[in-house]
Amino acid sequence: MTIQDKIQALEELFEADAGTITPETALDTLQWDSMAMLSLIALVNEKFGKRLNGQQLKALKTIQDILAVME
Repeated sequence: MTIQDKIQALEELFEADAGTITPETALDTLQWDSMAMLSLIALVNEKFGKRLNGQQLKALKTIQDILAVME
């Protein structure tokens, strides 16, 4: 999965228009709420076989932080 594919998946997760999210996008400018966090946990687990815990979620500040977790 390319970075663009990952960003596209995150745009869907955050219900953002295509092309509006970049790695530098701050999560606090998006719908970064408990539902988004649960959706992210599911996405990362299903697509990348990784598990996120609460501490890791709290540390996420930008889309780039999420992309790093997906690697």
